Amino acid sequence: MSEPLDPTLTVAPTDGGLTLTLTVENGGPDAVEFSFSDGQRAEFVARDAEGDEVWRWSDGRAFAMALGSETVEPGATVEYEGEWTSPEPGEYEVVGSLAATDAEAAASMTVVVPGEK
Repeated sequence: MSEPLDPTLTVAPTDGGLTLTLTVENGGPDAVEFSFSDGQRAEFVARDAEGDEVWRWSDGRAFAMALGSETVEPGATVEYEGEWTSPEPGEYEVVGSLAATDAEAAASMTVVVPGEK
């Protein structure tokens, strides 16, 4: 897919953990359609300083087994959220990625969870 997709990741603390938001903007002149193989629209993964995966949003979740699609008009954005509850204190590299079968968009950022390790 050649359309310029502009993904960004934001992280906001909540009482129980972190809310992760993947925002994907269609920066191209044409509408973009994302196709999905099931009900999952995005994935969020956290890795520790050694690069080991410590958390994956989709683990333990069930998604509707139905094909789906979303169309994003030029200049428009879509947002997908995930909740990381009770993360351990530390520094993590968090990646949010689109779960579409026909488009790639991912963004990452370093997140520091305060507290004592």
